[in-house]
Amino acid sequence: MLTKKDLRLLQENGISEISATEQIELLQKNDSYLLLVAPATPDKGITIVKDTEYFINTFEKEYLNHKICKFVPASGAATRMFKRLISFNQEASENNFVEGGFYSVHSSFNQLQKFAFFETLQNQIKQNKDYQYLSEKILFSGLGYAEIPKGLIEFHKYPNGSRTAFEEHLHEAAKLCKDNGKIDIHLTVSPEFKEDFENNLIKIREKTGLKLNVDFSIQEKSTDTLALYDDESPARDSEGNLLLRPGGHGALLKNLNRIDADIIFIKNIDNLTHGDYLEDTLPYKKLLGGMLIDIIQKNTQIFKNISSEEFSLHIDNAKKYLEERLGADFSQTKNLREEILRFINRPVRVCGMVKNTGEPGGGPFWVLNAYNTITLQIVEKAQVNLSLADQKDKFMSATHFNPVDLVCYTKSLDGKRFDLNNFVDKNACFISEKTHLGKNIRVLEHPGLWNGAMANWLTVFVEVPLITFNPVKELNDLLRKEHQPKEEFWKAT
Repeated sequence: MLTKKDLRLLQENGISEISATEQIELLQKNDSYLLLVAPATPDKGITIVKDTEYFINTFEKEYLNHKICKFVPASGAATRMFKRLISFNQEASENNFVEGGFYSVHSSFNQLQKFAFFETLQNQIKQNKDYQYLSEKILFSGLGYAEIPKGLIEFHKYPNGSRTAFEEHLHEAAKLCKDNGKIDIHLTVSPEFKEDFENNLIKIREKTGLKLNVDFSIQEKSTDTLALYDDESPARDSEGNLLLRPGGHGALLKNLNRIDADIIFIKNIDNLTHGDYLEDTLPYKKLLGGMLIDIIQKNTQIFKNISSEEFSLHIDNAKKYLEERLGADFSQTKNLREEILRFINRPVRVCGMVKNTGEPGGGPFWVLNAYNTITLQIVEKAQVNLSLADQKDKFMSATHFNPVDLVCYTKSLDGKRFDLNNFVDKNACFISEKTHLGKNIRVLEHPGLWNGAMANWLTVFVEVPLITFNPVKELNDLLRKEHQPKEEFWKAT
């Protein structure tokens, strides 16, 4: 199926023939569905923390003993965020001006002065003309927001100016770890905007004096994936070359795998609050971090106990703890000691979960894996065969939603870095139907970064309040309370 020319192209992009063959086989299989056993709930699978102060104090006491990094996927463009405004700009009509209620273009312009970019916009225009002219200035010739990443958009307003989403993540990190030098920030960005992020960082440092160590990486071409036509031959571009497409956020596992840190916080670029609300959200970041540290400490002690000659004195307590705290399933185990040592020495993630309010996206579930054991997983809708009534009912009965609020430990219990590729469920990929040059194609995305890419990690789900989940999916989300200054700011201005 692959020609010599195809193989040369793959080699130039860092994709091995073995990897390409695996991708084709997955696409031919055309079935990457998971088998849901039940949603994870507060009764089983989601921890409701009663003594929050214990874990917050654990983090504050222990974080200086660990190398900490904040990992932020930041390559996403703002096109979807400005979808309504783009539609209005292309065809100004009464319908696309008012439809959408809170999210309508009418609502955007009616509260234009509340957006953090309002002052910058005013400097781009000589007079207030009609709304279509203003939308063009916001989207293209003025601010250019339709064509840049979300991270570079002015999100929040302050007395001394505005902050981009990128800058807000730096301030959050600095307050999470009180000593600025004790947390690194890593952002994955698009190659064409890497220099823009670097220039923004220079301005932020000049303005704030923040001394955080910040670096950037890009999603590598070697993580691109193939696609197939209906006849199962490889899809090609207009020049007959093999079609290679970005492999989804699961491709960022390669970027995450390079980070040398003990504790890694993962959070999307658009999920943040105005700085006035950090006092409401930061305790829960510390809570997740403290729980992770507590788990690592206990796992390390268990590993020592079970590795010792006196393991029989500890094995029952270890088994009980791992089943209750980490969802271990030892029902198929023949050698309990060996299985505990294997089970416990893996990457760990503590994931915040918010109550389900109908947001689209994934959630926490118990899943039956290929080894016939039941594990906790974050599952997206596309991974479930909704044509099966039983699976649809289980997916729709989820009580909680995944806001992408993770804290991870990616080192072994003897302090060595894991190769995270060894813990991926390759079958948990995403396969979808698209159209390319007038033909139907099946498209492959790598197992999602917090889905199949972490399928074989130790997983703990923790309920956190809705205040911790404030994504900006559409422009007018920035008008919500959590993205606006508190009332004191408006009184002062």
